[in-house]
Amino acid sequence: MSRAKASTALMAKLGNEVGAWEQATQAFDTAYRKVTTVGQTQTVETLDKERDSLYSGLIGTVNNATKSPIAAQKAAATALLEPIKRYDVKTSGEYQQQTMRVEQFCQDLLASYASQLTTLGLTAWVEALQAKNTEFQEAMRARTDEQADYVKGELTQLRQQIIVSYRAFRKLANVVFIYEGDTAYATTIDQMNAEVRHYKQIIARKGGPGATSSEASPNPSQGTASPDPSQGGENGGGDNQGGGTGTIDVTGGGGSSPTPDGGGTASPDPSQGGGTGGTNTGGGSDNPENDGGD
Repeated sequence: MSRAKASTALMAKLGNEVGAWEQATQAFDTAYRKVTTVGQTQTVETLDKERDSLYSGLIGTVNNATKSPIAAQKAAATALLEPIKRYDVKTSGEYQQQTMRVEQFCQDLLASYASQLTTLGLTAWVEALQAKNTEFQEAMRARTDEQADYVKGELTQLRQQIIVSYRAFRKLANVVFIYEGDTAYATTIDQMNAEVRHYKQIIARKGGPGATSSEASPNPSQGTASPDPSQGGENGGGDNQGGGTGTIDVTGGGGSSPTPDGGGTASPDPSQGGGTGGTNTGGGSDNPENDGGD
């Protein structure tokens, strides 16, 4: 999108389409950010701070007791240092790991160090820490459920709107390239197709559907259409040279399929023919859940 907005020539023709695309993208981004801040997030953060405070206070009390002039207290505190070191709870660590370790730590103390806790008067403190940890776990589950509902109800629909607006831009952009020639847009075409290849390479490395090394080829004769007409055939021709007039996002399968998922009339694949026009989304459908589509 930033490539399109940077092109004065393109914006003069397709400013409305780029604006609609940008608006749909911004709506999705706003909704996505809400997923991390809705409902239970504040509760989770508050409970985590309270849990950290209980744990830090417990550890501080044990450490202070190791210096106690009362032999029984000193011995009890020294014994408790072993499980403290063994479980090594990090209050600044990842939530899931901290929750698991705190639960195991509390269970171990109450089961195996009951006398030491009694000597130091820490039994109720450990029980409070255990209860707070359980409360935190429940809040995390509630937040996950809330986020899942929000994603299903909002994000999928908003992502589909991005796809629709992007397709409208891409379709009209390619019409402009075909009927006006691509001289004024050649740099933008190259830049946008380079972006397409870049992200398809990322998908391919992650093993995403519909992303293969051929789709991400930087070679114009194997991948995206070159803006140089000498690299392709005549309109509707198919002289096995690929390309034709440059188009945006013309990677993947080809032929003359009339369907958006099957490709346009201008395949960049030499084995599939050539000609001008038609964008080709490449492997995968345009299902918003399919990473191999648009």
